[in-house]
Amino acid sequence: MSGIAGYIGHRNAKDVLLDSLVRLEYRGYDSSGLAVISDGELKLYRTLGRPAELAEKLRTKPIPGDIGIGHTRWASHGKPSVKNAHPQVAYSTAVAHNGIIDNAVEIKESLVARGERFKSETDTEILPHLINLNWKGTLIESVLAALAQVEGGLTFCAISARDPGQLVVTRKGNPMVIGFGAGEYLAASDATAISPYTDRMVFLRDGEVALLSHEGAQFMDFNGKRVEHTPQKIAWNPVMAEKRGYRHFLLKEIVESPRAVRETTAGCFPQKVERLTAAQFNFPCQGIEKVRKVIYAGSGSSYVAAMLGQWICESSAGVSASRLIASEHQFARRIVEPNTLFVAVSQSGETLDTLESAKLALQNGARLLAVTNNPSSSLARIANDVFLTKAGPEISVASTKTFTALVTAMALLAVHIGRGRKTMPVEEQQKLLDAIGALPEQMELAVTHEARMRRLAERFAQERSFFFVGRGLHYPASLYAALMMKEVANVHAEGLVGGEMKHGTISLVEKGTPVMYFANHETLMREALNDMDELKARGAALIAVGSSDFPEISSHCDEFVAVPAAPDALAPLLAIVLAQLFIYYVGLYNKRDVDRPRNVAKSVTV
Repeated sequence: MSGIAGYIGHRNAKDVLLDSLVRLEYRGYDSSGLAVISDGELKLYRTLGRPAELAEKLRTKPIPGDIGIGHTRWASHGKPSVKNAHPQVAYSTAVAHNGIIDNAVEIKESLVARGERFKSETDTEILPHLINLNWKGTLIESVLAALAQVEGGLTFCAISARDPGQLVVTRKGNPMVIGFGAGEYLAASDATAISPYTDRMVFLRDGEVALLSHEGAQFMDFNGKRVEHTPQKIAWNPVMAEKRGYRHFLLKEIVESPRAVRETTAGCFPQKVERLTAAQFNFPCQGIEKVRKVIYAGSGSSYVAAMLGQWICESSAGVSASRLIASEHQFARRIVEPNTLFVAVSQSGETLDTLESAKLALQNGARLLAVTNNPSSSLARIANDVFLTKAGPEISVASTKTFTALVTAMALLAVHIGRGRKTMPVEEQQKLLDAIGALPEQMELAVTHEARMRRLAERFAQERSFFFVGRGLHYPASLYAALMMKEVANVHAEGLVGGEMKHGTISLVEKGTPVMYFANHETLMREALNDMDELKARGAALIAVGSSDFPEISSHCDEFVAVPAAPDALAPLLAIVLAQLFIYYVGLYNKRDVDRPRNVAKSVTV
């Protein structure tokens, strides 16, 4: 989950690397570091903390050199510390690595027996040792020799003062992109890190190596056999990855959710239209009429989007579906079969558990649909069909606008499945498409409650436990809100089904217990009001987010925040926007770093 950057060219390597690492912070920020070959010597600089802290440390320190590598770390092997920070160095070779080396313990034991000394607790440190012990005269030949001895996740950048004109980049497991500039080459874990410098990029495939030098770029497999790549132009606007006047990326990205819905929906229509009509609707997934089983899979917030996808498929399209927590993919073997549509949901397209579940589904004969925000991701490359959400770059670790876009994609997919299976009449397809078309404007109205959500957050900021409650499709919404509260504000929270409160959890409710109830229903309002009355009878401090069509909600709660009415399939998104704003401000009042929560990273690739 760490972030890697590499550079060789005509600029100062330190400056480019620091800039790229700041853009990669979302991948990990326990420690950071860089290594530059300066005047023929390898110079190493590391710190405990973020790239911004490393940049401040080096601000007044001139470091000449036009080749270097950098790293921002999410700790997996060894606690966060300077000695465990990357790049890891042995002799005069430096490596910045992302992944887990499966046979690191055995290799380290054999190297120690040969007299090698290790300074860190990381598995990465064996790599520069192996490169030096297998030195073949050039860095690329030595890296290839070392690769033959290691197993597992092997995405890294390497430089060496023994061969100061080569930057070697490998990929096995985690993503790596190579940027082609004017007289320069860049490498990074993510295209956004190098997008200010070039829009011409090559995405390494698993098991490939790039040799970058002042003479050019060469590509090969782990055995040294040449492979060909043509740079592709990436339409990724770096301005979208800036705060643009907002205090935090998190708030900016919450406010951008309506645009994300509009852009995502536009992907199903050949041209801009005044009304989203069923006749013009076109979802990019083939063979739906042959599908006999639909399985949705994801991890974290993407699993909640998958859960909503399953429920929308069943309630709106009338097709039975199931869902899978991607990390439990080993159990998918029993339920995946030919004529299964396996819907893999991942905003990054690089989540390891989701990738593994998708590969298993393909092995068992399923058709794989990838729903992702990353067109160049590993998931997109292995899928039979790809639906791209158009949320744009999301820098804050918490998923907000990308989650909204994923759920929108789930609703669009339900229309496609219902039409293909002939289980959803045309008038029902049109009704849902009309609701999707109205959703961005309704979300913009919901965002106007920001000041009120801030006041409520101030009132409840010191509470150490929250409940989020809902029925029907609002239950997944409550799970999402609880996950975000834990992640952003570091406050314990639970998401619950309203009808299940009385089966045990209500014993935890006492005077002042904070509860947010999602009640924006078309069909379950009577049950929702009964749930709220039960909570109020036990003294809960109850905030209700509900439909403006039901003003009577206000008499069943302490605070009623009204949102526009919407069909059950889409109503959770309106409640979620308000929960996002509330949680953002709870995090601020608790003095949390809302963009970079502790112990987590955005793309979980280990």
